[in-house]
Amino acid sequence: MNIGDTVMYDDEYGSEKSGTLTGIGSDKDSYDDLMLKDGVFLYKSKKLKKYVPVKPKSMDSIYIEVTGFGNKHDYILPKELNTV
Repeated sequence: MNIGDTVMYDDEYGSEKSGTLTGIGSDKDSYDDLMLKDGVFLYKSKKLKKYVPVKPKSMDSIYIEVTGFGNKHDYILPKELNTV
């Protein structure tokens, strides 16, 4: 999974929806520079000066922006994505 890929998820009513993954973000200040590479969420470590994987305990701070039909934007958590 990378930015630009089509993803499937359930909306707040339980209906399965699809859309294009258009961005990722975090509500943590330390994760201000994020990227997604082959399904792995990475952040720019200021200490190491390179991208490193997001720690499992911090995955709940990550959100995904999905653009669907009619340019409607949904913001979901990674655990809300449906696996194919």
